[in-house]
Amino acid sequence: MPDLWLIRHAPAAGNIGGTFMGQLDAEPDAAGLERAAALAGTIAADVVLTSPLRRAALTAAALFPDQARTEDARLMERHLGAWQGRVRTEVAAERPEAFTGTGTLDLRVTPPGGESFAVLQARVGAVLAEVAARPDGTTVALVAHNGVLRTARVLLGLLDVETASRTAERFAEPDRVAVTPGRLGPSASAP
Repeated sequence: MPDLWLIRHAPAAGNIGGTFMGQLDAEPDAAGLERAAALAGTIAADVVLTSPLRRAALTAAALFPDQARTEDARLMERHLGAWQGRVRTEVAAERPEAFTGTGTLDLRVTPPGGESFAVLQARVGAVLAEVAARPDGTTVALVAHNGVLRTARVLLGLLDVETASRTAERFAEPDRVAVTPGRLGPSASAP
């Protein structure tokens, strides 16, 4: 049975400033990248998959400096349409129903001109199905983004969509989970 490390990238300035990043490409914060580099050699992985967005790809390089890494566009953050580059509090003031009580974006809400949760689930699910098909004992590190990792947790049956919507992934804090085809579970429909 494959194991999977779920790792959110080191924060970028926009993350720190409360800006919706989506698929905007930004360098990770230097201090966050240093924290990720301090973990190098402490996480064993046979395969490293990363989003091609710099904040994830550079985090993966810091965590796994001596290992081949594969960039996979399916691991890019969700496209947030008209909300990309906007401050979260401004968007929340305009569309409070799009946010949970913890201030996180409800995964089931599609931003204007953005990617739906169903499309996000399909691309993340395809990556997880490939991970699940790997030989027993294989360990895969997946370095990606908040929306991608929360969606992965839903698809793996680790969180329901309500809990995943309320829970933000922590920056550069690896979490190891087991993956089996049977756990590639319930998709959650949009409201």
